[in-house]
Amino acid sequence: MTIERSTESSSHSLARPRSRSRLSALALASSLVLGFGCKTRSSEDEAAEHTPAPEFATKNLDGDDVSLADLKGQVVLLNVWATWCDPCVRELPELARMHESLKHKGFTVIGLNTDVRSKLAAVRTMVIHHALPFPIWLDFESKSQVALKLRGYPTSFLIDRQGNVRWKREGEITKNDPELGAVLETVLAE
Repeated sequence: MTIERSTESSSHSLARPRSRSRLSALALASSLVLGFGCKTRSSEDEAAEHTPAPEFATKNLDGDDVSLADLKGQVVLLNVWATWCDPCVRELPELARMHESLKHKGFTVIGLNTDVRSKLAAVRTMVIHHALPFPIWLDFESKSQVALKLRGYPTSFLIDRQGNVRWKREGEITKNDPELGAVLETVLAE
């Protein structure tokens, strides 16, 4: 930012911004960055009729390479979460219940954790504490933010057996979630 010195007489010169528009732009950019976070309420669910899921590959908790492309043939609920996000943590028991009750139908939940590498121990502790039965993928480099066009956590995507996104929610999945349940029933029957 360019500054100009004040012409006021004092023993110290004061600095002021050259342009209010630059300050406004900086304030807007800061609010956009700070606005990314937990979504305590569900935003409007989005039906995404057969939109191809983005290509996304990463590592799982064991360090193995994993990708969405490897899951074709299964119905996948990709849930993007972080350990510091309260709504993310609150929905974990429901995600575990869904995974266990529907895995025999070719359904899986994938928990895509977006914490930084230094929080790996916290991620492992949370997986153990909540007895999560579904695979956990790691996104230490935050590649999912761009690939999945994320605007906050948690965000979930229902992907059909052909690899198409059929439903998306920015916000918490609740117990026996009626909107997700209806779409999931249709996608599992296909």
